[in-house]
Amino acid sequence: MRLRQYLICAAAIAGLSLAGCSGTNLVPNTGPSSDGEGGQPGPSFTQFTDIPMPSNSSLDMDKSIIFGASDAWHGRLVMNAGGSPAQMYDFYEREMPNFGWSKVTVVRADISVLVYDRENRVATIKLTGGSFAGSIVDITVSPKG
Repeated sequence: MRLRQYLICAAAIAGLSLAGCSGTNLVPNTGPSSDGEGGQPGPSFTQFTDIPMPSNSSLDMDKSIIFGASDAWHGRLVMNAGGSPAQMYDFYEREMPNFGWSKVTVVRADISVLVYDRENRVATIKLTGGSFAGSIVDITVSPKG
């Protein structure tokens, strides 16, 4: 059983590594998005229509790796958000169900982790404090099972 889990994990890592060469273009737009502070319109990322994006965030292209498209993408998104980790926790806990995600488990602490599932995918959201202000939002979406 352990060998099977190891092989699945190794295959996933290899797939993510190869996906980094695919040239996926992540383009922000100014479509409507909730910002965690009253839902004012602001920037969102057009490629990610199934995950809420706080309007006060910017994508860290060096740490993000995505393959697939639309509501079938997998990979890792890393964002720098203007809100505190506590504000981002509240934002994702409130907004994920609006995008069809069901809560699996959460841990609210200095480093918070929220886990959701939707159809055949699992999303893990890790929230940490930013180096100067705000927070780092690390979202990993992978196939379920």
